[in-house]
Amino acid sequence: MPDTSAGGSLAATLERACDCLHRARAPYAIVGACALAVWGQPRTTMDVDLLVLVGATELGALAARLVARGMTLDDAWADWNPLLRDLQVRLRAGPSTVDLMRPRDVHDETAVRRHRRKRVGRRYYWFVAPEDFVLQKLKVGRPRDFEDALTVWTRSGGALDRRHVRSWARRLGVSAELDFLARGLMT
Repeated sequence: MPDTSAGGSLAATLERACDCLHRARAPYAIVGACALAVWGQPRTTMDVDLLVLVGATELGALAARLVARGMTLDDAWADWNPLLRDLQVRLRAGPSTVDLMRPRDVHDETAVRRHRRKRVGRRYYWFVAPEDFVLQKLKVGRPRDFEDALTVWTRSGGALDRRHVRSWARRLGVSAELDFLARGLMT
């Protein structure tokens, strides 16, 4: 799990956010650096990224539930990202950030449905499957995303469903990115 040295605040934030989603019966998958910590090479983060299978109205309702649990909406972020208003909400919990994100494509929807239950500390959470983590990183395509995808691919070894990754890479138009990743695996 990512760095929780700030008094366990990231772990507490993750627990609070996931409890809220569970109570709301909102299907979710932890993505981003928290998922990386489970499937690949962990890196320091103070962000909890949650892909939630809900509509725009339900996303606002979930944000309101988290505000009722002590988090605050990041209105400045919303003002600077007007095109994401129906897709993502950013909240703050002390030094931690919580991003609630709706699926942007059919793969994101599938990724939430394919989530994997993993134990972190004394709790179980739903994480994006390693194959879908790799695909999400290929869709974004920043240098850090390729590094993250590479660590998950390497750590997963033969357990990674390569057929799933290749099939979705074709559908998503990221086959060239997958080829680039594969070249990194050969070095």
